[in-house]
Amino acid sequence: MAELIVVLHDVSSAQRLIDAARLVYGLDVGYFLVTKAYGSAASSGVPEVNRLALRLGKGFAVLSSLRDAVELLSPKTVFVVSYEYGEPMEPAEIAEELRKAEKPAMIVFGGIDAAPGKDAVSIGKPVYIRGASTRLGPVAEAALILYSYARAR
Repeated sequence: MAELIVVLHDVSSAQRLIDAARLVYGLDVGYFLVTKAYGSAASSGVPEVNRLALRLGKGFAVLSSLRDAVELLSPKTVFVVSYEYGEPMEPAEIAEELRKAEKPAMIVFGGIDAAPGKDAVSIGKPVYIRGASTRLGPVAEAALILYSYARAR
């Protein structure tokens, strides 16, 4: 298993799922996992990301719940990116905490416009990008944090 597990949780958009996968694979930051995929994300996004992962030789899995992901993958550290509940931090600070965390570490991004709720936030440390006046969206949030993580390697 990779040192970093990147989770997109609760996603219904195929394009959002594909964009997140391209980001994770393009930055080569870790294992990509999707939890609670439904709608077009499940019917067309998952097969497309699976093809992409196989073509690039990258890891990809789909699970029904975030709790299953934590139970099966046993991350030592979990961060949940949540605008409503998260502690404001610079992307580089979040990335640094991920790098220093006991491995494997997991970071969870909410896949719908509403940020992860209390149930998701309860599984780890809630964080958010300092200075954002509204939720940026999962791909933008992931880009800021994961780019900082990738640059420092």
